[in-house]
Amino acid sequence: MKKILALVLALVMVLSIVACGKTENNNEENTDTGVKKVSIPSLTYLYNTNESHKAIGEYLQSALAVAGITMSLENQEWATFLETRKNGDYSIARNGWLADYNDPICFLDMWTSGSGNNDVQFGKGAHKDLAMYNLDLTPYGYETKVENGTWAETYDVLISAIKSCTVPADRYAMMHLAEDMLMETGCIVPLYYYTDLYMIDDTVNGFFSNPLGYKYFMNADVDGKTDTISVCLASEPQTLDPALNSAVDGATMVAHLFAGLAKWSQDADGNLVIAPDAAEELVEGVVNEDGTVTYTYTLREGMKWSNGDEVKASDYVNAWNRAASLELGADYGYMFEVVDGYAEMTEADADGNAVNPDAKLNAVADDEARTITITISNAISYWDELLAFPTYFPVHSSAYDNENWATDPATYICNGSYTISAWEHNSVITLTKNENYFDVENVTMDEIKMFLSDDANNMLSNFKNGSWLLIDDVPTNEIASLKKDYADEFVIAGQIGTYYVCWNINEDLLPGSELTGVEKEKAQQEIRNAMGLLFDRNYIVNDVAQGGQLPASSFVAMGMTDADGTEFYKNAGDAEGYVGYFDVSEEAFEANCQKAIEVLTKYYDNVKAQ
Repeated sequence: MKKILALVLALVMVLSIVACGKTENNNEENTDTGVKKVSIPSLTYLYNTNESHKAIGEYLQSALAVAGITMSLENQEWATFLETRKNGDYSIARNGWLADYNDPICFLDMWTSGSGNNDVQFGKGAHKDLAMYNLDLTPYGYETKVENGTWAETYDVLISAIKSCTVPADRYAMMHLAEDMLMETGCIVPLYYYTDLYMIDDTVNGFFSNPLGYKYFMNADVDGKTDTISVCLASEPQTLDPALNSAVDGATMVAHLFAGLAKWSQDADGNLVIAPDAAEELVEGVVNEDGTVTYTYTLREGMKWSNGDEVKASDYVNAWNRAASLELGADYGYMFEVVDGYAEMTEADADGNAVNPDAKLNAVADDEARTITITISNAISYWDELLAFPTYFPVHSSAYDNENWATDPATYICNGSYTISAWEHNSVITLTKNENYFDVENVTMDEIKMFLSDDANNMLSNFKNGSWLLIDDVPTNEIASLKKDYADEFVIAGQIGTYYVCWNINEDLLPGSELTGVEKEKAQQEIRNAMGLLFDRNYIVNDVAQGGQLPASSFVAMGMTDADGTEFYKNAGDAEGYVGYFDVSEEAFEANCQKAIEVLTKYYDNVKAQ
């Protein structure tokens, strides 16, 4: 396999060299800018253990080598990889983002300076004080107009305005403005729009998945049998704390273990819907005079935690305040930004401490009446989807005194359709039907064994021998034959997400250059965008990923709608003749390469002549 892949990549390098054409090397001063050129720095590409991620990294390595750019590959285990990226201890890394709900803002609000998902480090480190961004919101009825502001003074303000805007046309226009800002930095290099590729045995019935990639087994059977099902989603989860989880496989498990006010479900016709779970019904909000919206939910009567304790309205409100708190520092804490009171609750001083330590979300529980009253800042179309998101799930009161509660079945108390009956770390997590779940009579599958592996070959071997009935990954080199030999069991489902490369914005791409400050960052923006043009996205999706993906020309994924009902990504950018921020058609690749080489030769003295 390695020899075959090496030959393929070698061929790609040759073809890329031909496609990119010939460019003369110039070791002299850049006559356009008067700035002396420097040598191209060596890069390191960070990825996590996965054959497909590695294969894509090897292709990117070869594509950059065409221009004389050396990039080594570094592999890290999943948990370490996430932490490294989050801390900004990398230069360039693989990344991917799946929608949390069906609105483009979930692709955009993750890049605010305080977001836990801001792996690019916008507004952090040296970038925090870099004043070079512009923002004009006067066309949308705001007084905000900033020239040469910092990221926090522009992008953060823009996202806040989007979340408070109640005029759909203006709101969507500002979201396009936000994506324009992101893409101009060159720090986000989209490669393809996701599909959800998995294999499921044809004996499994009643299974479904949603566009976020979550998979549901509670109503499944195996040829009519409901005693147990064995599946494999991924390796050991980083956490199964609903507030702290930020992975799709973890979210799938959490969705089986907890009952939020709402859940993903299927209607009688098999259509995906957001349905009531712990709430008796999903009510309409009441619009207040100040534009805020208040919802009052009533919990189902008689609900219990897995240890027999009563599930109370205050369990939800307390969990929300915990998840949103500065103290917990959850990556998804910002998901409560739409709730009234969040801004006061999360206001921090220069040391990161809460300015208003007693502030809480505007959510009130009445345990006797079993009601929760929550007020959000303004009307949003995706509120019910937020209630079905794991960060909005409750946690038992015992979690507050034991930070390790979510790692041990003995302390893992939950209120969903399953409990954790056993956890052999790095091997298997066993979920067992929760007899205290209010709707237990409609849970068909008694036991779900979630095996833990990130070895695609191991997954496929266990699928073929019948040990695992669903696997969430397959070896890339096996895809073509699996499509043919397992036509009814090989699934490529729709999924709203984007696979991309991300740069650490504080990575020095011009070491030794005379350029400094804003001038240097503008040059680095050009360089990052140019390097992104060297990647043949059609080759990546057709010959490497092979999962029915589509080349991506924007960060916000296809599947998201715009104000006029069209797809948001089709209205991205301002170029004529193609969709997005750059042309991803096969015939445009040669021109993209030429443009990239022209930019790189402005700043580097050792761009490879072709």
